[in-house]
Amino acid sequence: MVNDKIVNYKALGKRIQQRRQELGLSQQATSEKLDLSTSFFSRVERGEKVASLETLIKIANVFEFSLDFLLQDSLDKTVSDDLQIEVAQIFTDKTPEQTKRLMDWLKMLSENIDRLG
Repeated sequence: MVNDKIVNYKALGKRIQQRRQELGLSQQATSEKLDLSTSFFSRVERGEKVASLETLIKIANVFEFSLDFLLQDSLDKTVSDDLQIEVAQIFTDKTPEQTKRLMDWLKMLSENIDRLG
């Protein structure tokens, strides 16, 4: 049986909450910086809501750390270290515009994965 859920959202939320607290930010202040409702952000921190990749990038930027750092303890062990490294390398040394274009392509591919064969 294939495990479709590769992200531990509770671990991800805990890392987000921990970093927010380290920075001395309230949920409300952080939500405003991210242009999210405080309710939604609170549920992301509790692992009850799934943040989009775009939102995770915003969080990483506001908290001044990389996505791989943000996700490091939240990825299920079914995702190989080699795959994680490969994905990180794809985004290394990209400009913000290039990163946005890559994300747009990934979103499009994800939405159409079944039709692409």
